[in-house]
Amino acid sequence: MVLAIGLIPTLNRRVSNLRHRLFFIYFLVITGILSISSFSIYSLIVYHRYNQLDDHLKEVGTQSASILEILQHEYEELKKEPKYKGYVPKNVSGDLQPITVSQLMGKYYFESVYEVMTNFPSHFSQSVQWYDKDKKLIVYEGRRMDQVSIPNHLSDAGTIVKEDQYRYFFLPVYARANKMEPHRQAIGYVCVIESTTELDRELEYLKSIFLLNILGISIITLLAAFWLTNQSLQPILISLNQLKQFTADASHQLRHPLTAIQSSISLLEQYSKNLEPSQSNKFKVILSACYQMNTLINQLLLLARMDHHKLDQSQWVNVDLDELLESLVELQYDRAKKKQIHLTYHCDTNVYVYGNPEQIYEIFSNLLDNALHYTPSHGAVTIDLRKRGVFAIVEVQDTGIGIPPQDICRVFDRFWRSQEAQLYHAQGSGLGLAVVKALVEHYGGTVDVQSQRHQGTTFTVKLPARS
Repeated sequence: MVLAIGLIPTLNRRVSNLRHRLFFIYFLVITGILSISSFSIYSLIVYHRYNQLDDHLKEVGTQSASILEILQHEYEELKKEPKYKGYVPKNVSGDLQPITVSQLMGKYYFESVYEVMTNFPSHFSQSVQWYDKDKKLIVYEGRRMDQVSIPNHLSDAGTIVKEDQYRYFFLPVYARANKMEPHRQAIGYVCVIESTTELDRELEYLKSIFLLNILGISIITLLAAFWLTNQSLQPILISLNQLKQFTADASHQLRHPLTAIQSSISLLEQYSKNLEPSQSNKFKVILSACYQMNTLINQLLLLARMDHHKLDQSQWVNVDLDELLESLVELQYDRAKKKQIHLTYHCDTNVYVYGNPEQIYEIFSNLLDNALHYTPSHGAVTIDLRKRGVFAIVEVQDTGIGIPPQDICRVFDRFWRSQEAQLYHAQGSGLGLAVVKALVEHYGGTVDVQSQRHQGTTFTVKLPARS
C-alpha cells in the first residue's frame, strides 16, 4: 500500500506523458501518411501533365517539320519573283518580315499580306515558327511571338527548353535526300512554343484542393487521435483509479487498529509502576513507534486524498502566518537549544493566508523539522516571513549538511532520501517534503529549494496572501 501511494504521482505523470506521446504519434503518423500520399499524387499529376504538354509539342513540331521545304520554296518565290515585289514589307535591315502561313499562301490571291485575315483569339497560347538554315524566322502560325534564339546543339529528335512561363520545342530539319549522311547540315528549324500559364494555374488550383483536403482531414485526424488515445489509455486509467481508491481506503482503515493499540499501550503504561525499568521502557518504545506510525499513516492518507480529489475546504479560515510560525518556533525552541542550534524568526508584517490551519502548520512544521534534523551543533536555523505583492513568502534557512546538486531535483519525490541524509539521520520516511510540495501546490503556491553541500539549504514557500 505504501509503495502504491508512492507510485501514484509517478504513474499520473507517466500516464499524462503517455497520453501526449500517443496523441502526437497518432496525429503525426496519420497526417504524415496523408501528406506524403497527397504530395506523391500531386507530383505524379504534375509530371504527367507536363509530359503530356511535351508530347504535344513534339507531335506538332514533327508535323510542322514535314512542310518546312514547301514553306521555304514558297518563301523563296516571294523573294525572287518580281510579281510578288512589295507583297511583304521589309524591316530596317532590308529583309522580309516574318509572315503567317495564311499570308504566305495568300500571295496567289492578294496584292499584299495586309489583305489576308490572320486574326487569332487573344487567349491562344501556342505558336509554331519556321526558321531557315541561318536561324532566321521566316514563317509562323498561331500566336505572334518574337524570334527566339535557337540553341547551337540540338538533338536530331528535338530538344525541349523551359524558360519562364513558356516551353519550347526545337527541331532541326534535314533534306530528305541527305537524311542518312553523316555531318549533314540542317536546311531549317522548327520551333513550337506553348505558354504554360493556363497549366500552371490549373496545377495551382489542384494544389490548393490538396492542401484544403489535407487541412480538413488533419482536423478529423486530430479528433480521431484524441479518441484513439483515450480508448488506448482507458484500461490504464481504470486500473490507476482503482489503485488510488485502494490506497485511500487502506490508509483510512489502518488508523483504527493503530489508535486502539496506542490507547491500550497508554492504559497499560499507567499500571507499569510495579514493572522493572527495562520493561517499563518498552512501553515508551512501543508508544514512540505508534506515534511514528500514526504520523506516517496521516501523511499517506493526506497524499492519497490529494491524489484522488481536492481537499475539503469547509474548514478553511484566514490563518495568521506570523502567529502560526511564532508558535512553531516556540515549540521547537527547547529542541534547538538542546542541540545548540541558534533558532531565530523574523517577520516584516502580519500576513494572512486562506486555508486549513492544520495543513498550513504541517507545511512549515515539516520544513523546520528537517532543518533541525540535518543541522549540526552550533549551527543556525532562520525562519523569515515577508509579503511581496499578493504573496506571502516564508524562507526556512539552515546551515546544515546541504543537498548534493544532482539530488536537488528529487528532494520532493515520495519515499526518497539522499544517501548522505540516510547516513546522517537514519530515521525518516521520505514523505515530509512530498507532503509540503503537495499542500503548497494545492493552495496555489510554489516551493523552491536552494542548497550548497556542507553549507546549508534554503526552502522558499510562496503562498497567495489574504488581504
